[in-house]
Amino acid sequence: MKFYPINLNLKDKNVLIVGAGKVALRKFKRLLPTGARIKIVAPEFNQGFSSYSNQESEEYILLERKFIEEDLIGQFLVFAATDNSSLNERIALLARGKNILINIIDNAELSDFTVPAVVNRGELLLTVSSGSNLPALSKNIRKKLESDFGLEYRLLLDIMSEKRQEIIENIEDDKLRKTIFSEIASDVFMSKIKDIIADHNPEILANSNYQFDSTEYLAVKKDIKAAVSQLIEKMKSQK
Repeated sequence: MKFYPINLNLKDKNVLIVGAGKVALRKFKRLLPTGARIKIVAPEFNQGFSSYSNQESEEYILLERKFIEEDLIGQFLVFAATDNSSLNERIALLARGKNILINIIDNAELSDFTVPAVVNRGELLLTVSSGSNLPALSKNIRKKLESDFGLEYRLLLDIMSEKRQEIIENIEDDKLRKTIFSEIASDVFMSKIKDIIADHNPEILANSNYQFDSTEYLAVKKDIKAAVSQLIEKMKSQK
């Protein structure tokens, strides 16, 4: 089966998850940062949901009951994530009849989409899919990507979200702009960024899940931003 890769903007979109086991919990946690409005329906909830059930939120609602067809009303996406294959298939048929995109955790053939393995470095999103033929392979490749693409990419893209428009507005020469962007994205400059990070704290590069505190993040970001500015000035002088 050939899938068409796509990144969806789910902000303020209604998403339904039917089921509340471990798989549903993983789906839920990955959906939370998207800004979607999430509804989860299940007779019983995995204990991992306990920290969420004890607080009110505009982002999600947890309903401890069985699924009913009316749960599909107004939904943009649906995840059928129960441990009952027959129920999952029934939800899929109902959703498809209402033109709602559906993912069934145990049946890729009946799904409108699958969810790939993901490595997230801020605005850098890397995904891996094995066409549901061997999820373990996707997992192994994801681990390799995690080690190859560290937090330096998050920092650079954070800075470029601020600098890109400035470069476009201040450098009229189209060829020079393209050269500057290419240099910033180069392996040589990425190595420089890693050196800057290592000067602050080598542990950042050794741990892909390193947690910055705000002061440290801003300090590292400031030095990388200075390096970007220096590179731009160097390229302009060489024109």
